[in-house]
Amino acid sequence: MAYTFKLLPVFSAALIALASPVLARDITHELGTTDVPDDPKRIVVLEFSYIDALASVGVAPVGLADDGKRDRVIAPYIDVIGDDWVSVGTRKTPSLEIIASLQPDLIIADKTRHTAAYDTLSEIAPTIVLDSLGGDYHASVAQMAAIGTAIGKSVEMEARITAHKATMAEYVAQIKPKAEGIAAQFGVTNAKGLWLHSPRSYNGSLLEMFGFDSNMETADGAVYEKVYVPTTLEQLSEIDPDLLLVGAYADPSFVDGWAGETLYENLTSVKADQVLPVTAHNWSRLRGMLAAEMTAADVVRIMDALE
Repeated sequence: MAYTFKLLPVFSAALIALASPVLARDITHELGTTDVPDDPKRIVVLEFSYIDALASVGVAPVGLADDGKRDRVIAPYIDVIGDDWVSVGTRKTPSLEIIASLQPDLIIADKTRHTAAYDTLSEIAPTIVLDSLGGDYHASVAQMAAIGTAIGKSVEMEARITAHKATMAEYVAQIKPKAEGIAAQFGVTNAKGLWLHSPRSYNGSLLEMFGFDSNMETADGAVYEKVYVPTTLEQLSEIDPDLLLVGAYADPSFVDGWAGETLYENLTSVKADQVLPVTAHNWSRLRGMLAAEMTAADVVRIMDALE
């Protein structure tokens, strides 16, 4: 399935008036309030979900943290933002020197990754900080609205969010009857370990919205406090989901090394042949509206195949 952004036109003078910028706007974010330009033109984004936000309203960043790997910016984004951005390095430790050289008038940063650099980033340009890495799906959608306001595209962003919510409601209607009574779990694995995404995570909250159960609870019934949980085989056997969705960043992966071990072979998902691969990058790194739609489409295909 091909995914494209539909940029929705503003149809009336009234809406144009609503979208008209003021001289500046105060944006409240995770670390305070920042006065941003009324119509920023040189925007630097430090997470993939923020690329999703800009592409949703047809805005191209001058710089982005692409982890030094331009192919991590997926084609549906490039179709809108082009491919002439400047890489500012990794999302975890972007280059402050490169960011400064771009002379941005707005920087969009992540709470988990960039709080320590916030003051320095703010000296370079007005900076807003959102919680992409640590937030759930519902928080991600709210962040899209905040970004729309920050870049002077609130009307266009609200149109995209409305369309997105309608799309997701259709996916939920397809998935929920099939998900009833099934404990599903998503995790990512590389050569060194497995990290399960708890119900507090972006993907965990999506699976919950789709109607799946979660077995990631402690003995007293509380859900895991961490968003991303490093998980041993023993812990996985206690969680024991019916459906295990694995995004692998390595081949062979750490999970592949468990094959043949008794605990692994006795997992409900293994015995039912329901340990299924998904695209780790799209499921785990992107965390935007398009990512949610892509994830939902994957889940529909998975559930259809299991029938």
